Amino acid sequence: MNGQPLILVVEQSLHDLELLNSHLGILNFSCICTKQGVRAVMLAQTHQPDLILLDMKLSNLSANQVIDDLKHDSKTATIPIIAVTSLTTVQDDRSTMLTADDCITKPYDFNQLEVVISRYISQLNS
Repeated sequence: MNGQPLILVVEQSLHDLELLNSHLGILNFSCICTKQGVRAVMLAQTHQPDLILLDMKLSNLSANQVIDDLKHDSKTATIPIIAVTSLTTVQDDRSTMLTADDCITKPYDFNQLEVVISRYISQLNS
């Protein structure tokens, strides 16, 4: 996709999905977005993004199942997954954070988000 790193954004909240898509576009990333876990797995397999931002509160397929499916598929196993969780559920999501590559909290701190994304995107070029 036009030489820009591709990020798959999986976010249940339409407001947050649009906010992330806009902000990541400003940072010069290409995005594909979905609100559904099942679709996230299909999009990751089809487009093989450079990074996945995954909301831990999904409907129709749990985020844990999305991570499990992606990590056990040879086409998507190496794609870094950043778990996104609210501050109030960080304790509940500890097991998920062990399977994801990194974790950030909501509400989004765009400086923190940029630092975490840059860390993984810079590894692509090394």
